[in-house]
Amino acid sequence: MSDQQPAATAPEAAQAPAEWKPEPRTWTWKDLFTAPMLAFKPKCMAIAALTLVALGLWAHLFQTIAPDLGGWYWPVHAAFLLVGLVVFGIGATFVAVFMKADLLDDEFLSFGEAVGQFKSRLLAAVLVPVFLAALVVGVHALLVWLPVFIGSIPYAGGVLYALLYPLGFCAAIFAILVSIAVVFSLFVFPAIVAVRKHGWFDNVVDTIEAVGTRPHILVASLVLSFIFIYVAYSITFGAGTYLRQVASAQPAWGAEHGRPEPARVEDRGQEIAVRALRWIDPVAAGKAMMGDSLEGAPYEVRAQWGLRQETDGFYKWGPGLIAGFWQTVIGALVLGYCLNLFIGGGMLTYLVVREDDYWDDEDLEDLDKLAKELEEEAKREEAGQAPVAEAPKPAETTAAPQVTPPKE
Repeated sequence: MSDQQPAATAPEAAQAPAEWKPEPRTWTWKDLFTAPMLAFKPKCMAIAALTLVALGLWAHLFQTIAPDLGGWYWPVHAAFLLVGLVVFGIGATFVAVFMKADLLDDEFLSFGEAVGQFKSRLLAAVLVPVFLAALVVGVHALLVWLPVFIGSIPYAGGVLYALLYPLGFCAAIFAILVSIAVVFSLFVFPAIVAVRKHGWFDNVVDTIEAVGTRPHILVASLVLSFIFIYVAYSITFGAGTYLRQVASAQPAWGAEHGRPEPARVEDRGQEIAVRALRWIDPVAAGKAMMGDSLEGAPYEVRAQWGLRQETDGFYKWGPGLIAGFWQTVIGALVLGYCLNLFIGGGMLTYLVVREDDYWDDEDLEDLDKLAKELEEEAKREEAGQAPVAEAPKPAETTAAPQVTPPKE
């Protein structure tokens, strides 16, 4: 019996189930068309809107103090840009955490749970953009600024600059390419920080690899994302314009300048919304600049440019103030949705361009497992087949015990 025992257990060992490992799910450019639905999340829109408001206030602060900076303008400007990049990284990574949960079929991730997941990624969300910005500055400083400074030596510097001009030209090209690559990295690094569980420097390496692996896909995805943003913004901006036109076309009941009640409310609401959103909304910025240039112009001239101002106290501090509040909130949420399209496009692009060695991440394994299951279920529904029940694992099957009669 002892000699037959290994032979009896050999088939069982051969049938033992191996540890499950997901097969790589092939993400294609077609998945990018799901970005509009991925971005349409109220929590993400609110977080993105607050991020844009913070960036707008930061830009407004710089514009306020810029005239008094003198020779310190460029250093302070660089510091403000760096802080703004950090604010963008924090807000975009927080949004990407919600998007990752949505892709993992966890649509009801609470705000507290998202904050818990984001805490472990906060350091990376700050240091990754800082390192990328420092990389750009370092490359420009070592390859362009410092050599040109040395070339400023009287006589000898000019000779060196002339003789080594081809090297300087190549260095300038490389520095510009590095800057472009870092700009592209803003498209994908929030998704990488939200998905990957490595340290912040590993996230930097992952970002550089994602940008350099398939740059043509990255550029095409970025262009497609900007098309989504343009369409979304145009539709929402057109809705507001259409509403104002209808309001202005209503019959006037003896109001000043023949304006109907809704039009007077719209005029004041637009005035408030333009002032509030001018630092984050390009259209509002253009209207604000036009309004500043036409300050003091006759009413008819301002009306031609859609810059009518309401002076009646009832409309100015009553219904117009309420309409301005709503237009500001809706405008911020619309811009937040546009930012979500940018972040969501980067999330889906990262899944397209990532390499196979990224399979060590549990979240990515869960994501690909879920995507594969959904794909197989869709194929079964198209074929008109019922879902196939999962077969029991060999380890779960029980066999009847075999009784060996004793030898006589």
